[in-house]
Amino acid sequence: MSNLCIVCLNEDANLKNLSEIDEHDVRIVIKLRKCVPEVEWKIDYEICVTCVEHLENVCAFRDMCIRSYLARKGGEKPAELAEDKTLSNNDSDERKSDSDDEKVESVESNFVCFHCEKNFKVKSVLEDHIKYEHTSKKSRKNRACDLCGKAYASESALKKHKTVCGKTESDVKEAEAKPYNICDVCGASFGNKYLLKRHIKNVHATEKKFKCELCDRKFASPVYLNAHKRYHTGERKHICSFCGKGYITASDLYHHEKIHANKRAYRCQACPKAFNTSSDLHKHKICVHLDRSQWKYECSFCQRRFPLKTNLDTHTKTHTGERNFLCHLCDRKCINRSVLKRHIESHSVVKSFKCNLCLQGYKYQKSLDIHMVKAHGIGDAKIPERVKKFFCSACPKSYFANNKLQKHIRSHTGERPFRCPACDKCFIDKSYIKQHLKTAHNVF
Repeated sequence: MSNLCIVCLNEDANLKNLSEIDEHDVRIVIKLRKCVPEVEWKIDYEICVTCVEHLENVCAFRDMCIRSYLARKGGEKPAELAEDKTLSNNDSDERKSDSDDEKVESVESNFVCFHCEKNFKVKSVLEDHIKYEHTSKKSRKNRACDLCGKAYASESALKKHKTVCGKTESDVKEAEAKPYNICDVCGASFGNKYLLKRHIKNVHATEKKFKCELCDRKFASPVYLNAHKRYHTGERKHICSFCGKGYITASDLYHHEKIHANKRAYRCQACPKAFNTSSDLHKHKICVHLDRSQWKYECSFCQRRFPLKTNLDTHTKTHTGERNFLCHLCDRKCINRSVLKRHIESHSVVKSFKCNLCLQGYKYQKSLDIHMVKAHGIGDAKIPERVKKFFCSACPKSYFANNKLQKHIRSHTGERPFRCPACDKCFIDKSYIKQHLKTAHNVF
């Protein structure tokens, strides 16, 4: 693409880089992303002068349409809004931070201005409304930092800059890890006040009148209802560029890709641990540092309390007997996907974790850590205390594991459910078949 315009693909010696700033102090790439959001525009692309002139005409026409729309909706004359024809870089930053939080389809009266509480059908119209109605041209960048003199368009942007101005790189990373807007109800953090207010209004609203037709969940906003419906369809069109895993929403993909980046920018103030996402940090605080008596999810069967709803749902299945995850190698059914994954690993004979001292192999890292402590006195792994808590109701015997107890009970009942595939002989335990095949049928 050397000496070729990225738009018209014509060869031109005088090309402009998309990162260049025009006479209105706006980068060319910002205008392209706003006018043609369907195309991915990168700052290292180049564009010819003719296409830049076409772009200016498109931007002018787009602004005129928005101004006339706002004038009709707000009862104002178009001439009152015709003074400001520039695009703001802050507008692009605001759009980006909002799309990182959640990208959902717009429906009627989805977007509310928190300055005047007007409703808008399209998010871009709301953004332009805030830009033209609640931000004057004179006050665009008149808030300067006392330390370095850098100007900002809003008090929040200036306040955020002051937290890192004049600090070292390590101080800046630590400051960036701290959330600026935290929900007082659930502790979730957000990049700006707009997202925090929208979260409180929709998630913690007392009245939720939008109900899902496929389940019993209710929502305070049709935006969240539409986002919830995507999980019923199961379509995973947002693909991770690192591992190829698919996600239902762009927000889920955004938080997943933070794991691959592994920056661990969210640090716990109570311990040295750090996490890749704010939600992981929030879960850590509840599970580790919150008193168990304050865990809000209680089992209706045994009154045991849990920190997260997923923990309660998994525990409840132990009472109801619900096991929906079937192993494709045997008839075993598991409570959830993680238990099924561990079970499938038990079918493998590969022992990837080996001791460097005695070459003993183990399937799991935890088993190797316990071996290192017990056999060689190396490491600080906690050795589980073995207690015989499974008692036989027919005799005084007790066992460490439930499967050993069930095997013993069959010796009382006479049940022999495991049949040899080569003959009609039956056994009380599956492990006996393997030895029987070796000795009786010479099968190894």
